[in-house]
Amino acid sequence: MENLINWPTFIASLLGFLVLMGVLKKPLWTAVPAIIDERRDSIEGAFAEIEAARAQLASQQAEYEKRMAEVNAEAQARMQEAIDKGQAVAAEIRASAEDQREKLLARTQEDIQREKEKALAELNNAAIDLSFRIAQRVMKEDLDRDRHDRLVSGFIHEMKELN
Repeated sequence: MENLINWPTFIASLLGFLVLMGVLKKPLWTAVPAIIDERRDSIEGAFAEIEAARAQLASQQAEYEKRMAEVNAEAQARMQEAIDKGQAVAAEIRASAEDQREKLLARTQEDIQREKEKALAELNNAAIDLSFRIAQRVMKEDLDRDRHDRLVSGFIHEMKELN
C-alpha cells in the first residue's frame, strides 16, 4: 500500500502540467476572457433586442386597440346614422300617408257634399214639379170632399212610385 503513488511519475506529470500551463497561460487567459466578454455582449444584445421587440409589440398592441376602438366607434356612428335615416324615412312615409289620407278625406267630403247638394236639388225640383202638378189638378177640377180625397191618394201613390 505504500507504493500506491509513484512519486517520480507524479512529480514529472505535475511539472509537465505546470510548464504547459505556463506556456498556454498567455494565449488561454487572454482568449477566454475575450470569448466570455463577446458572449456576454451577445447575450446582452439579444436581451436588448428582445426588450425592444417587446416594447414595439406593446406599442403595436396599443395602436391596434386604439384602432379597434376607432373602428367600433365609427361602426356605432354609422349604425346610429342608419337608424336615424331609417327613422327619418319612416317619419316621412307616415307624414306622406297622413297627407294623402287628409287629401282623400277632403275629396271624399267634397264628393259627399256635392252629392248631398245634388240630391237636395233633385228633391227640390221634384217638390216643385209635384207642386205644379197638384196646382194644375186643383185648377182643373172643382174640389169637393170626395175629389179631394182621390187627389191626395193619387198624389201619395205618385210619391211612392217616384221613390
